[in-house]
Amino acid sequence: MAEPSLTPDVEVNECFTELYKSSEQNITLKVGPWGGNGQNFDIISDSQLITKVVVKSGDVVDYLEIFYSVGGNSVTSYSAGGSGGDSTNKAHEGEYINWISGSVINDYNSQTCITQLGFKTNRGNEYGPFGNKEGSDGTGFTIPFVDGRIVGFFGVSGKYINAIGVYAAPN
Repeated sequence: MAEPSLTPDVEVNECFTELYKSSEQNITLKVGPWGGNGQNFDIISDSQLITKVVVKSGDVVDYLEIFYSVGGNSVTSYSAGGSGGDSTNKAHEGEYINWISGSVINDYNSQTCITQLGFKTNRGNEYGPFGNKEGSDGTGFTIPFVDGRIVGFFGVSGKYINAIGVYAAPN
């Protein structure tokens, strides 16, 4: 399958429509990453139901931790990054993340970093932006999933989250 183009956004959503029509099993699509270099991380679970996202940030996004529902219990899957501020967001029953946005700056302490990160859900709830609240000189990205949801994250990290991408699945 060809890699989807990220511009315009509709191409990603058309890809999901085709996946949804043709899928007889769980299929995930890897989109991204946006950002720079560091140690690779993958945060994904077979459960595909994210129940909580923890983002720690200051001037940049420092840390990301995801919790999934497994057997009705919320369990952590993996965390990435360093330390910073703290913010926890819990999904409500039947709620899932279907939109991500952020920005990347190429020179924060001589590193490429995610400077801002935000999420929206199928119920219209917004979480964030985390990181630099006033924006940055960085490059922005926004990916909405009309017929899908975010089920995991991947990227690279060290002291900061240097790059981020998402795993998404059709609804």
